[in-house]
Amino acid sequence: MSGSSTQGSSTARQQAPFPAAPEIDDPAFESPLDLLIAEHERQHVICEELDRLADGVDAAPLAGRAAEIIEFLRTDLAVHTLDEERGLFPALRQRCRPEDGIELVLERLMAEHSLDHDLVDFLLADLELLALGHRLANPTRFLMNVQAFTATQRRHLAWENATVIPLARRRLTQEDLQALRVDMSARRRQEGKSQA
Repeated sequence: MSGSSTQGSSTARQQAPFPAAPEIDDPAFESPLDLLIAEHERQHVICEELDRLADGVDAAPLAGRAAEIIEFLRTDLAVHTLDEERGLFPALRQRCRPEDGIELVLERLMAEHSLDHDLVDFLLADLELLALGHRLANPTRFLMNVQAFTATQRRHLAWENATVIPLARRRLTQEDLQALRVDMSARRRQEGKSQA
């Protein structure tokens, strides 16, 4: 009896909703860089959820949680990556000085974006099965992909939060930040239309 109660509370904990996606037009975000930081916090939550999901892949019902992670990986992470690759990184390349050493960091981040894209494809295949309530034929492969993805995400987020965002705050002009906000807002409107 106590086992079923534990499983029930575990399922309830797992089914708590993810934090909502931050809105670019929210006045709480004085700068689009603040929005990127908020999205980084959500990415940390997703990494924790993926870790939990991988740890319990043979246990509790996971369909709802897998579906939420799929949604995040397909939309929110993809949009965030474009925000960086098409908005933030080019602005930094234009404004940073050679002594900032940003080019090596951006090259590494772009390479990790490529790796992340491949890992997301692998994860989605297994997450789609979990979302349908199926068991995985190879949970070890899923666990290894989760570990690789979360490790690159955490390293990536650490670099961005410690190096890229502070440098952007120092180097980007108000005009750059406004252009970044407009670009991010347009991308989110477009994503909203494609989902409708």
